[in-house]
Amino acid sequence: MKCDMKTMLKAALSLGAVIAVAYATLPSAREWITASAPFLFFLICPLMMVFMMKGMQSCHKERKVDNNQADKTPATQLVGHSPLKD
Repeated sequence: MKCDMKTMLKAALSLGAVIAVAYATLPSAREWITASAPFLFFLICPLMMVFMMKGMQSCHKERKVDNNQADKTPATQLVGHSPLKD
């Protein structure tokens, strides 16, 4: 996941949409939504950084699994020798 200006603007717009929908549909919580909205917009950058770091960790885990599977090649058997026979 790239954390560039375009991604942060998309996150801000989607957060704004969620806040607008919550404000319109929850009239009893309008004071809380109005009070917490600026704080939530302030947290966009740190939250995007957390999600970006989690995404990077999951990519590294997938790559490690792929690399470990690629490194484990089946051992070749000598012709005429069976691993079960002694």
